[in-house]
Amino acid sequence: IARGGELFRTNCSACHNFAGAGGALPGGKYAPSLYGVSNLHLYEAMLTGPQQMPVFSEEVLTPDDKRAIIAYLNDLHESPDAGGLALGGLGPVSEGLWAFILGLGSLVGFSIWIAAKGARARCAKMWPSESR
Repeated sequence: IARGGELFRTNCSACHNFAGAGGALPGGKYAPSLYGVSNLHLYEAMLTGPQQMPVFSEEVLTPDDKRAIIAYLNDLHESPDAGGLALGGLGPVSEGLWAFILGLGSLVGFSIWIAAKGARARCAKMWPSESR
């Protein structure tokens, strides 16, 4: 499995993401996710190179190398998440983005609340009879 992971990261992760979740390619193309793809389909794709995928001939990846990559993908997709939120399997970037957005939203909301409370207090000091 370790050998398959090394081969996958070297040959496949540039397009299919380090977790096999797929990704954007130049020219508006998209590398598909490898989740739920049959072993036979994966092997055939490495042999034929559909669409923009390169052909991994026997000289580039031996049949044992291809089987090692498939075994790695099967293990990767069957393993439970080790931690964090599974936000599309995209890794720490998407989780950090959500934390940033929620944190920033909380700060903006808190700032608006403080500004509104301060405005009411100033109005109450200026017109004490009208604030009751």
